Amino acid sequence: MNKIERIFCLFILTLTLFAGIFPVTAQEGNNPSEDVTLETLIEKGDRVAREARFDTRSEPKLRQAIRIYQKVLKLDDDNKHALNILSLGYFTLAEAYLTKKGEKKTAYRTGYEYGVESLQTNKDFAALYDKEGFKALKELPDSVDDVEALFWAGANLGRLDETKGVLGTLNDLPALIALNRRVMEVDESYLGGGAHRALGSIIAELMSRLPWTFVQVSNNDFTWDKAKRHFEKAIELAPGCLESYFSYAKYYALNRGKDKFARELLNKVINGRPGEKYPLINAIAKKKAKKLLEESF
Repeated sequence: MNKIERIFCLFILTLTLFAGIFPVTAQEGNNPSEDVTLETLIEKGDRVAREARFDTRSEPKLRQAIRIYQKVLKLDDDNKHALNILSLGYFTLAEAYLTKKGEKKTAYRTGYEYGVESLQTNKDFAALYDKEGFKALKELPDSVDDVEALFWAGANLGRLDETKGVLGTLNDLPALIALNRRVMEVDESYLGGGAHRALGSIIAELMSRLPWTFVQVSNNDFTWDKAKRHFEKAIELAPGCLESYFSYAKYYALNRGKDKFARELLNKVINGRPGEKYPLINAIAKKKAKKLLEESF
């Protein structure tokens, strides 16, 4: 080996050693010299997301968390944790801060897409989704058990459907029902009984639109009593989650003409304490309850 070859080999060896010592990094923030690993980027995202949900509860902080998790995906595009938080993040952005219908719809659509991407990290679902597309959500493989991906994909899809009206969403109903039923199978207590709350709302809306929704009601054996039981179960699982009382009032009590009951539920939300477990959800519920009370009575 001549001198030039030895120098070249030494150069390659040096690059290899440095590659092993310093992991692949991403630039986070505005400082171009601030290098962070995937692990530290996720840690920062989790910290900022907690602040957005529990401490500052502000739109800028939420958007900061979203930007961080999007950078996580640039390093690991199948990172299920980042995908789930982004699905939740865009739902929260639309619920808590956006006011224009177009902007809210775009946020829900983005949140839904992140949720479906997360579900596709399951190889069984990914194979079915590649073959069936949206229909795969109606016939979830048994191995799909990520409660966060299931719930937030369903929550965003449900809000998107509300922009179309009940009759415009009948094709999506089997998917919405399947997603929330699977959430109940995996962890019915997730997010204050969120799947019970969602199913109660779906059933009540369908019952209120009879006879146009007769086929869906009949096929699923839905009744007003079943809607009521779902709301009551959500409240039993998490009595401190004010969103359940709000949904009970909006979708069940008002649709059944139970004005006195609806007022009681809405006032319970308005006068309720944010608490430490669901501070952002409860803050949003209180705001919605006040608006609904003013519009309905």
